Amino acid sequence: MSDSLTVPDASGTVRSRALPGLLAGAAAVGIAAWNPGDNGVTVCISKGLLNLDCPLCGGLRAVNSLMRGDFLAAADHNVFVAVGVPIVAVTWIVWILSSALGRPFTLPKVPNWLIGTFAAAMLAFTVVRNVGGPTWATWLASGVYR
Repeated sequence: MSDSLTVPDASGTVRSRALPGLLAGAAAVGIAAWNPGDNGVTVCISKGLLNLDCPLCGGLRAVNSLMRGDFLAAADHNVFVAVGVPIVAVTWIVWILSSALGRPFTLPKVPNWLIGTFAAAMLAFTVVRNVGGPTWATWLASGVYR
């Protein structure tokens, strides 16, 4: 069993690989222009109907804040999105550049225990942000629309 995952090079051109990221970038620019916190109306179904924060509640506002360069505001809306989006973006850019240069792109193999730990962290995050409590737990909630 290999300790890494090599993304095959024969699956398409650099242009076809760039398209999803470019569309995601265009969507992020649209979110920055729209500012989902402007009107005070929630976009999330669980927040709107049940008044509960799902694991991705605050994600659009976090992307908006990241696009404006305000990492702390992004983390205030959703810390997982604020950390995850830059990691995914950098990984995608490295993949595109290595593909353009004709080099193989290898991702490290993620161990099962790490996947389980991440799932448990997401579950704990969802519970704590809805239960409230000390200031740090309140900070994890998606916050008010601003």
